[in-house]
Amino acid sequence: MYDNHYSDQEHRAPVVGQNTAASPIDDDEIDIRSLLLVLWRRKWVIVNTVVFLVVLSAIVVFQLTPRYTAQAMLAIETRKNSVVDLEAVMSGVGTDQAAIKTEIDVLQSRRLVGKLVDNLKLTEDAEFNSALDQRKSLLSYLNPLSYLPDAWTDAILGRKDDTRSPEEIAHAVRAKVIDNVAAGLSVSNPPRSYTLEVSFVSVDPKKAARIANALANLYLTDQLEVKFEATQRANEWLNERVFELREKVRLTEQAAQQFREENQLIQTQSAGLVNEQQLTQINTQLVTARTDLARIQARRRQIEQNVADGDVEDSGLLEVVQSPLIQRLKEQESEVRRRRAELGTRYGPKHPRMMNVEAELADIKSKITLEINKIVAGIRGEAEVAEIRVRTLEQNMDALKQESYSVSRAQVQMRELDREAEANRLLLQTFLTRFKETSSQDGIQQADARIISEADIPTVASFPKKKLIILLVAFAGLGLGVGLAFLLEALDNGYRSPDILRQDLHLRPLGMIPLVGKAVLQSGGPEKYIIAKPTSSFAEAHRSIHASLMFSGAGGATPKVLAVTSSIPGEGKSTATLCLAHILGRTGLKVLVVEADLRRPVLRKRLGLDEGKYVSVNSVLSGKAAKSGGSIYQDETSGVHVLWAERDDNPQKRFAGPEFNQFLGEARKQYDLVLIDTPPVMAVADALIIAKYAESIMFVVQWESTAKGIVKTAVKQLQQTGIPIAGAVLTQVDIKRHRGYGYGDQGYYYGSKSNYYTN
Repeated sequence: MYDNHYSDQEHRAPVVGQNTAASPIDDDEIDIRSLLLVLWRRKWVIVNTVVFLVVLSAIVVFQLTPRYTAQAMLAIETRKNSVVDLEAVMSGVGTDQAAIKTEIDVLQSRRLVGKLVDNLKLTEDAEFNSALDQRKSLLSYLNPLSYLPDAWTDAILGRKDDTRSPEEIAHAVRAKVIDNVAAGLSVSNPPRSYTLEVSFVSVDPKKAARIANALANLYLTDQLEVKFEATQRANEWLNERVFELREKVRLTEQAAQQFREENQLIQTQSAGLVNEQQLTQINTQLVTARTDLARIQARRRQIEQNVADGDVEDSGLLEVVQSPLIQRLKEQESEVRRRRAELGTRYGPKHPRMMNVEAELADIKSKITLEINKIVAGIRGEAEVAEIRVRTLEQNMDALKQESYSVSRAQVQMRELDREAEANRLLLQTFLTRFKETSSQDGIQQADARIISEADIPTVASFPKKKLIILLVAFAGLGLGVGLAFLLEALDNGYRSPDILRQDLHLRPLGMIPLVGKAVLQSGGPEKYIIAKPTSSFAEAHRSIHASLMFSGAGGATPKVLAVTSSIPGEGKSTATLCLAHILGRTGLKVLVVEADLRRPVLRKRLGLDEGKYVSVNSVLSGKAAKSGGSIYQDETSGVHVLWAERDDNPQKRFAGPEFNQFLGEARKQYDLVLIDTPPVMAVADALIIAKYAESIMFVVQWESTAKGIVKTAVKQLQQTGIPIAGAVLTQVDIKRHRGYGYGDQGYYYGSKSNYYTN
């Protein structure tokens, strides 16, 4: 059944890891089942975390003092009621977001909260003034300073006497109360709304409603007071300005009048200066006079021409034609001429009557000539008068022009004085009108907000929300528990699955050995149990290891000399060696177990061997075995031979000598399998020396307990020997817990209720 052609240095398997590496695993894939299995394995961590936090939160929540929240609602008025059509001194509150935020700040301001504290006398309330609260907390009883006199406490803490005045102390207390009241106050503005929600939190529901309503009313009163004060300040300022403007108007008007009198700037009812009117009139008269002068001079020239021609009477002058005297004289002349014609027919020129008629006609002509001469002289005189009048008007015109220049210069300054006086009059009129308007607004001020909902007395505490808090804590505990579960899983530094061994160490997994109970250990140990229960899952696990070892040697053969080692003590290396030997011995194989741990030998004590009856490894290697007359211990049930060890101070000398190599050579010939129980690799270097004489190494790892870093270091040291590692065995596997990991290996079936096993 076993190949006998292996020496201690020939036909060795390749270096471990060349053909046993696991296939790469895609790290990007998330195995939901693995995550759920982690949660199931750590379910008690999660449950305990949730229960602990819920119980702790319940204890805290039920110890908290309940607080009640009362809420009043204000609405900012967007429509203004105008009692009179007058412009207000202070405009209403704006409706933009900044204006609403400003009103929220006003409601939360220390000035308004201070008024609230003063009106409701909250400095005398123990809820807000901690100095009035005589109740002691539980922690105060644990404070040793509370049992000492005040003088001692002040000396220990280094506190000095309070030198503040009563007013300063009262001011500090009021400031502290304002801080406490402001801490319980909150004002908010719902989205897309002009309402303000004023909320107050207190331990007393009635007090919470009273303070919320008082603050809302105080806010409206404060708005009215602010407007009233603004109106009063405006009235006072306007009154002062009106008085000043009246005096200024009087002074400017006096200055204008005085300047007008000094410069004789007399205005008429037509709003013009006398000088200007005179200049206009004289200019008009001068134009008229010059026109008359031209007309009279033209008539004079015509008369003088007629006089020179001797044809004045028939010149057709208008004065001559229109003169009544000349007309009558003309009529008399015509009548005399008619009579002369009649008399000429009867009398001769010398006739007295003819001579009388001639004399009468000559007299009439002389009168006409005299009258014409008077008219000509009058026209000439009229021309002279017109010339004199024109010259006089021109002189007056020049004098008025000179006077007008000086008046114009004075009038420029006069207009400036008039403008200043008029501006002051207009400003006075404006301020006087505004003063009357603001004076009429004293009693008609309106607040920019109104209360639309008063705060009712709350019936349910707003804090703490016991159910909600406990529910949230439960969810938080669940999340924390899940986090702790994954954290513990990540911090877990042991091997639980053969696949993990393959991935990390590139070792071939040989099998898994279940953990036996305490009753088994008390009844004789695992080696006795495996003999008593050959059909148990524990025995089947060792058969599975043997089946894996059958193909672990070079070329797929089974090694005849197998070293069994581990990283550190206590991993079940010796137990695995004995149990494997017993299970193979019951199959008819000749198996020798060699205890190579000379520093901490355990087999003699575990098997209850008589030191003088059975030989040890020490005696065999030293050649004393033949002389002692002892024999190798053989188990009665399985037929396994066991060569136990004694303590030795220099074990490496024993195993490095040729005696050990010769011993193994003889053992190969007599036994089908030699199992060498070596010391742990990380404890001493003996295992590395002994492993050189083995054909293969079975590496034992304790399930979940041995740190991965230690195992990796031990494997590296074994690989340096060049001896192939047949594979690794997981020992002391807690099958119940292992099934929770859901690895799907043979360990899962070991713990199931199966007819294959009799545990």
